[in-house]
This record gives sequence, structure tokens and C-alpha cells, in this order.
Amino acid sequence: MVKKLRRWIKRLSLKSAIVLCAVVMVLTTCTVYVFSFDSKAHVLVCTGNYYLSDSQIYDLAKASRDSHYRLIPGFVYENRVKQMPLVDSVDVQKANGRLKFDVKEKDVIGYYVKGDKNYMLTIDNESIPLDQEYLKLIIHFPLLNGFTAKQRKDICVQFKKHKKVLNRSIIEKIAEMVPYKTSYDKNMIKMTMQDGNVVYTSLSSLVMMAKYQAMLTQLQGENVCLLLDANNSAIEKIDCGDLKVTKKKKKTTKKKADEEKPATESQDNQNQSEDGWTMDEETGLEYNAMTGLYRDPTTKEEYIWNEQTQTFDAVNSQDQSYDQDPSQDWTNQNGYDTGYDDYGYTDYYDPSQYDPSIYGYGYE
Repeated sequence: MVKKLRRWIKRLSLKSAIVLCAVVMVLTTCTVYVFSFDSKAHVLVCTGNYYLSDSQIYDLAKASRDSHYRLIPGFVYENRVKQMPLVDSVDVQKANGRLKFDVKEKDVIGYYVKGDKNYMLTIDNESIPLDQEYLKLIIHFPLLNGFTAKQRKDICVQFKKHKKVLNRSIIEKIAEMVPYKTSYDKNMIKMTMQDGNVVYTSLSSLVMMAKYQAMLTQLQGENVCLLLDANNSAIEKIDCGDLKVTKKKKKTTKKKADEEKPATESQDNQNQSEDGWTMDEETGLEYNAMTGLYRDPTTKEEYIWNEQTQTFDAVNSQDQSYDQDPSQDWTNQNGYDTGYDDYGYTDYYDPSQYDPSIYGYGYE
């Protein structure tokens, strides 16, 4: 056997011998490098990721501190990470035992449920299946509940249009978004916030959510309701159960400066009862134009509209009674003046015998 090997070596040319030696050296070097300390990634770094954790990025790339990172091309790591649809792009850098992933994720504005599956909705109206292993990501964005595909698209348009101000910090404050209809706008959105507040807005007023954090410092109370008004650049605090009434009051105030239409006057006269009460279809209460009061048609309990709190207050529960301001709501009826006593009840008195500016109310 030895003799045969010597004969084979003698037959090799010098060139062949050099090539053989080179191959042996390369194999030896590779073997030594694979088992050496320098062949492994000592430091793993991930930047730019927001929704996905560092460990999730490394798992997608199949990278670890035991990886022989120099033997694996960077584009291989990149392609592995980009298999996750939430990742928009990724750049891999390798140097001095350091493997760095620079990740750019897609902007998600919420998630919705279709059938038995969850989907993330990006700012570009792209629906991404939300697998069970990534279900914890929903803490970063709200539930879009009850919207049609077209409505979701319209919402995406607004978030993309105002991307700089409607950023992730604003989106994370929203717990749920649902469609909301009123008599004046059938395409409103009701947003339940993480802090318990409720925000009502139209699509065009979504940009006002950028001022939500600043508004919180001026709010009093908990679980309040807000109405966004982009036309006037304002956020208004409203009564949570009376959004429709609030809007009606605004319209009524504007109409007071206009001339009343004959058709409206005719209808009001038809609905007006003999004692001056008129049924208000919007609120479901009776309204008396002479006293400015509202009345429950069933219990006959009277209410007054509070402009400051934007709610109805029972007349007999008002802390600030009319006798504190004699100039309010004093009218003449059948020769007698009418006012309210300390308990909120209507009183009549002879103006020749009683002076409301002194007594505030009168008894016979």
C-alpha cells in the first residue's frame, strides 16, 4: 500500500501537488474556524422594531449566538425575516462578531375579526392575518368592530393623510372603534379610549385626536365623553347619553338668528297643546316656549337645559333657583307675573303688590 502511494505521488506534477496542498489547507482552515470562538455571533442587535420583539426577529431569522454568521449570507437572514408580512423591510449588517438587524415594520391602525380569524389593518389598507403566536400584538392597536370594508378603507385614508400626528402613540390610546349614526351624520365613529373616556368624531375630524393628550389635562371627572370638531378646531365635552340632544341644541341656537319658516310655524302650532306645551320629537320631551322648560309627558316632571353641562337638570333639583336672578324668565300671564320659587315650582303674583326684584317670587 505504501509503495502504491509513493508511485502515485511521483506521478503527480508539481502543479497538481500545489493544488492539492491548497485544498487541504482550505479544508483545515474551515474546520478550525467553524469550531473557533470567532466564528460565532457574540452580539445580536435589533433596531427599528416596534410590534415584534427582538427575540421574535431572531427566531424569524434563525439567528443566535451559536450561529456561524459569517458562513451565512446577509440576504438569507433578510429573506427569512421578511416572510413575516408585518415586516416592510430589513437590512442585515455583520462585523466583528456583531449581527445587526435594522427592521422597518408596517404601520398598523387596528385589527378586526372576520369569521374566526383576526386580521391586522395597516395604514395602506392591507389586511394581515394575525396568527395565534402574535396575538399579544393587539395591545398596541384598537379593535375595529362593525365596520364594512369601505369604511375601513376610509379610516385608513385619514390615518395615512395625517400620519405625522396620528401616530402610534395616539393609536395605542384607543381601545375600540365602532361605527356610530346620528340624525345629522350617519358616518360617525365612536371611540372608547383606554382611560375609559369616549370620543365621538366624524372621519374628517379624526385628525383632532392629535390634541387628545393635551385635552386630558383640562378634563374633570372620569369616563367623560368628547366630541371632535375639526371645523372649529375644538374638542367639546358632552353628556355621554345625550349626543343627539347636544347637537340639536347647537342647531337650534344657530336658527334663532334666522327667520322662522311658515311651514315650521304651522307644524309647531299643530303640536302645541292648550297649556303651551309642544312635543319635541328629538328629545321625546314636551317643550314650553313661554317658560323655556322641558316636561316628561308621562310623569309631568319638568326639566331645564343646562348649557354649561350640556344636560337636562330637574327643575326641583336646581341649586341655583330663579329667585337669585329676578331678570330670568319673568313673564306676564293673565295679568299676573310668573316666576319660580326656591323649590322650582311655578308661582303667580300680582305685580302691583309684590316686587320680584325684592322678593324674587310672590304668594297671595
